[in-house]
Amino acid sequence: MLVSFGVQNYRSFAARQTLSMAAGTSARQQERFSFASGNSLAPDLLRSVCLFGPNGAGKSALVQALHFFQKFVISSAKDSQEGEKIEISSFRFDDAWRGKPTEMEATFIFDGAYYQYGFAVDEERVWSEWLFTKPNAAGARTRRLFQREYDEDKSAYAWQISKTYVKGAKELWKTSTRANALFLSTAIQLKAEVFRDPFDWIQNFLYVIESPERLSPQFTASQCSKYGLSDQILDLLRAVDIGIEKFDIETKEFDLDGISSNSSSETARRVVARLLGGQMEYQIKSYHQGQDGTLIPLDFEDESDGSRVVFSIAAIWLTALECGFTLVIDELHNSLHPHALRLLVNMFQDPKINANNAQLIFTSHETSVMAKGFMHQDQVWLVEKDDAESSKLIPLSDYKVRDISSFQKAYLDGRYGAVPKLKEYVHG
Repeated sequence: MLVSFGVQNYRSFAARQTLSMAAGTSARQQERFSFASGNSLAPDLLRSVCLFGPNGAGKSALVQALHFFQKFVISSAKDSQEGEKIEISSFRFDDAWRGKPTEMEATFIFDGAYYQYGFAVDEERVWSEWLFTKPNAAGARTRRLFQREYDEDKSAYAWQISKTYVKGAKELWKTSTRANALFLSTAIQLKAEVFRDPFDWIQNFLYVIESPERLSPQFTASQCSKYGLSDQILDLLRAVDIGIEKFDIETKEFDLDGISSNSSSETARRVVARLLGGQMEYQIKSYHQGQDGTLIPLDFEDESDGSRVVFSIAAIWLTALECGFTLVIDELHNSLHPHALRLLVNMFQDPKINANNAQLIFTSHETSVMAKGFMHQDQVWLVEKDDAESSKLIPLSDYKVRDISSFQKAYLDGRYGAVPKLKEYVHG
């Protein structure tokens, strides 16, 4: 369960901005909007959060930051060599931020324990890294598991690793950690089971989708083929009302190298490689009902954009709900009818469907989710840029909103900012 994510000096973010999943007093009283976390440091968390803002405001940059955070934790120790540059993009519109490290920090709860993990990094090195925890036990206090800081004067790291709570080959883990790699990643590579839980949450319980339109349908097809999820997927497709009455899936050996490396397929490569291991390819044929009642087959590529998006995210959606993932998805509204969008979001908000406390974080321009009673103001965040081109995250709860359903018109009228400042188009 994600509690918060903070980012500083990354892409369009200059000063630190923090997205919080903590539920306020009003939201925590309604099971539809929040759930009990089981940890006193963040007792109630939101089931879903939506970020609104114009194009270029920084919504996608926040999703990209979460993706970088996860990817760097998973791969920094194994996918790079000593001296290689770290692919980080800092804020570019102010000289004061150039040359300073990018900082990211996530707080989350896993198996009842609260974790606070973060790092500061530039292209050359990790400047600092830290991990704190508070176990879910009576009388337990917050513990520092480790902390490292680079000392420029000494050209060396200052280390603090708990002797009480961290057992194992600490010196080996330290000496094996490269300047351009994370200690957490390195220690896990060297079988440091003491850090397994926080690493596992970042790797396996945080799922970031940078664009639903770039997703491959292969994961959904694989879940149907391997685990018999076809009926559940079909129920979801029918609920969204995209006209698919049936689908068939055929399997064959999958050639991962056969996918081109253009930008739109790179996400497909990553998803397939991560979830399928690059072993099988699944060919999908869908069926629609004709006027005479017969089922008419279609190649999946001939389906509408909306149908392909819903099918492609269907298994990820159901898996997140079943396993209690934190799912982050950019521009969820793309190619979806507003009713379909609301149905998908409602699955996370329904305590009966979302019995395992999965969380959904999504960006959108579609304000229909602001219908009365559908979302709470704690679940709405506005993203806008200031005069210095720096993105700001502003919770709607900062404003005095009488009724969440009045937000739609007020937002579009520009009363809360976070809308594009359009000018008349003049040709010639």
